[in-house]
Amino acid sequence: MMSKLNQLTSMVSSLEEKVKTVLMEGSAVKHRRSLIPPIIFEVKADSLGIFQKTHLKVDVETGKLVIKKSKDGPDDKYYSSKKILQLIKSQKLPNKLVIVLETEKEKTLRKEYLFADSKKREGFCQLLQQMKNKHSDQLEPDLLTIFTGTWNMGDAHPPKDITSWFLCKGQGKTRDETADYIEHDIYVIGTQEDPLNEKEWVEILLRSLNDITTADYKLITIQTLWNIRIVILAKQEHARRISHVCTNSVKTGIANTLGNKGAVGASFMFNGTSFGFINSHLTSGSEKKLRRKQNYFNILRFLVMGDKKNIPFNLSHRFTHLFWLGDLNYRVQLPNAEAENIVQKIKQQQYQELLAFDQLNMERNDSQIFLHFQEEDITFPPTYRFERGTRERYCYTKQKATGIKYNLPSWCDRVLWKSYPKMHVLCQSYGCTEDITTSDHSPVFATFQVGVTSQFVSKNNPSDSDEQGHIELLNCKATLYTKSHTKFYIEFHSTCLENMVKSSEAEDQDGCNGTLMVTFRELPKVIYHY
Repeated sequence: MMSKLNQLTSMVSSLEEKVKTVLMEGSAVKHRRSLIPPIIFEVKADSLGIFQKTHLKVDVETGKLVIKKSKDGPDDKYYSSKKILQLIKSQKLPNKLVIVLETEKEKTLRKEYLFADSKKREGFCQLLQQMKNKHSDQLEPDLLTIFTGTWNMGDAHPPKDITSWFLCKGQGKTRDETADYIEHDIYVIGTQEDPLNEKEWVEILLRSLNDITTADYKLITIQTLWNIRIVILAKQEHARRISHVCTNSVKTGIANTLGNKGAVGASFMFNGTSFGFINSHLTSGSEKKLRRKQNYFNILRFLVMGDKKNIPFNLSHRFTHLFWLGDLNYRVQLPNAEAENIVQKIKQQQYQELLAFDQLNMERNDSQIFLHFQEEDITFPPTYRFERGTRERYCYTKQKATGIKYNLPSWCDRVLWKSYPKMHVLCQSYGCTEDITTSDHSPVFATFQVGVTSQFVSKNNPSDSDEQGHIELLNCKATLYTKSHTKFYIEFHSTCLENMVKSSEAEDQDGCNGTLMVTFRELPKVIYHY
């Protein structure tokens, strides 16, 4: 009996060791398959004007922020996620953070910390936000994180591993490794010169996300125009919150009939917030800036997305959050003779000197295109035109029948966005990969934290008009550059209105320099219907 018991004990012990080995090997390959482990940040804490070394431990799973004097020492003090009231990021010092905490008797306490660098501070903030979301009592989210990526694949199949793209690893404003455990709510992937079929590409994307995330993702929509494509994936848990999905495409190739250039778009509602995404491949060539401008306005005019009631309005005004990504093909506008000098400036990371000659920046500064759009600061090298198989050399000349064609290193691949005023939107990363080399373009990533609203909820007493939300305009004047007297009205359109609301006729009088002054004295109260 004793011998058999010893054998059984030995077998169980051996089995236990094998299980541990398998788990350890699995976690080494797919570390994000487990729960988010507690992560410790070494910081300097302000104590009466003197900064002393301390440690902050973020335990996402238990919902605690722990303050420790030493990394391996005991927990000195902790605050639950509900006690963390506010994070204030210093603009002057990119590594400084103020945390506002609730103490006993509902008093507040401000703690100032200095992190090793801005990336560590951002990683800490993202983990803290993840912790608050996980332990929130809210039934619906008020913040989402969105990954947007654009890649001109150069008609070449991708490598086996493209996870660095989704992990925002490479050059530029990249993600800190402490935030690797956090998956995004929505992934938007735009490709150009994409040689794959839709099913094949979606399988690659889902497999890549499966390698680095614990969440299950669902294909929300896909739209393809020739080899221009947009794919939107969202966490399975968000599928019920997404509605009114719409896709469309616009051709801007030769005579606006070929789809080798153009745009694909997708839009949807997330609860009460509208999202629009455009992936475009504009006309190539340094000298074709005017043609690209025409492409841009054709896309704005003919791409049909969003609420049909808002079709009369400019596409850029139809969505709470609109993201425009793609190979926009804007070049660095310098003489071809400057090619070697440009390469040297890139090696020295003198990007700002080159960005002063970036055609897209120049056009935006002149208010020619992308009016009121934003773009995060570019701190990564030009993403085009590399020699395939490496990221060490730019291939800026090409022998053609007509002679040598120059493609100066340029930031062709971009992500811009436009949100309604006062809506929360924060770009958390913007950069490019450096290990995906199958194309002459590098993949670009940009991630965002955006504010969303819940659906309108019925009132307890819908008949009580005083409870209804409304907008009241007290005064409105307009200056029209015309002498033509006619009838002027203001129309109010919204999904929150039962019907379109129209103002009474305005009063008008002659202005100066051929203008007409229009005054709306009686404006209706615009009442929302829930």
